[in-house]
Amino acid sequence: MADALRAELFKVLRRRMTHICLLAAMALVLTFYIILWLRIREGPQPRPDGYLEWIELREGMSFRNVVPYGFALERFFATLVSVVFAGTMMGNEYDWRTVGVVTSRGVTRWHFMFAKLASGVVFTFLTVMASFLVALAASAWFSYLYGLPFGTFDVARVLDMFASIGRTSFVILPFVVMSLLFATIWRAAGPAVGASLGLYFIEGIFTGLLSNARGFLSHIPDVLFNVNGDAVMRANGLVGRGDGGVPFLISASGPPQWRGALILAGWMVVILVAVFWRFQRRDIQE
Repeated sequence: MADALRAELFKVLRRRMTHICLLAAMALVLTFYIILWLRIREGPQPRPDGYLEWIELREGMSFRNVVPYGFALERFFATLVSVVFAGTMMGNEYDWRTVGVVTSRGVTRWHFMFAKLASGVVFTFLTVMASFLVALAASAWFSYLYGLPFGTFDVARVLDMFASIGRTSFVILPFVVMSLLFATIWRAAGPAVGASLGLYFIEGIFTGLLSNARGFLSHIPDVLFNVNGDAVMRANGLVGRGDGGVPFLISASGPPQWRGALILAGWMVVILVAVFWRFQRRDIQE
């Protein structure tokens, strides 16, 4: 196990994809805060609820709400780069035909896969934390620039920030392990990343289509990723009305946090069992 983890750490630190993905997530968060700032500078839009949306944008940018809004924002970007990282780190092992070399030199298959899983989990956590530091800096600067409320900054708030980092990382991980599964099935990075991100976006569209459904169909989103991810993220706090007028705001309605966490954990267990089972049984050189 130690050999597999050391080898994975060596590859992760020296591959440019690691640094590209991490920097991309941080740059995307900063870019969105700049776009948010430009939107606020335009003032309220001349339409119904235009002023309320403008107030919500200011509230989202304020340092007082950097935890709920910052994590809701970076959840999207961190999911994208974490899926790309996990898919490429596993899929490239097949593309470069290094899987057989590593597993033939004393590293068992499940140790090899565990190292891949560990790197994906750690990278997701670091991406969420680094992106949040960018959100902290951007929110603090714009709050100072516009005189927006900073709120209290005590030990309880710092602990809440760390808890929110854990919750956000947990919500992203199902798609990370899904990317590992697809990379193991297709033995390639491109299809794994494409399929994982495709399901991520398609599920959001599918959930939106069923938002007004009745009967059995209305309960399908309750067992999927996005609705239960929102339930977990709701514990980070809420900003504004959350009615879709402002990007990335989470609605106050939905299943409780404990149920969302249990369903996401159940999905991860099922996917991980499939990952290890498939990798153990398949001829990795075929």
